[in-house]
Amino acid sequence: MGRSIARFLLPNRTAESILQAAHAFGAAQGMRPATWSPNHVALTKGSIWWTGERWLSVAALNVPGGADVQVEAWVEGLGQLNADPGATFGFIPRRDMWTIAAGFVARLGVVPEAVFRHH
Repeated sequence: MGRSIARFLLPNRTAESILQAAHAFGAAQGMRPATWSPNHVALTKGSIWWTGERWLSVAALNVPGGADVQVEAWVEGLGQLNADPGATFGFIPRRDMWTIAAGFVARLGVVPEAVFRHH
């Protein structure tokens, strides 16, 4: 049950551009920033008490040739649930979070199913 994690390299991109894209994408999804630093942004949506709080965490570092990116997605409620869209327990918030996380990664030009692992 934990988190859904994707790690990938984006050639010819900067960490700053990835984090700005995450912030803009999150705002379009109704997410609000919970934390923001030079290499990381965490965005949240929803309520821990009602439907589960959805979290999208994006970390990016400049590396030679591009940006190393890590995206984490989960639902926080009575515990942590990953964003596995095929899971039965908590399927509505998990599918919603998968839609958000997959949409962000796809917007970066990466196939979500190829990079996400559900832990």
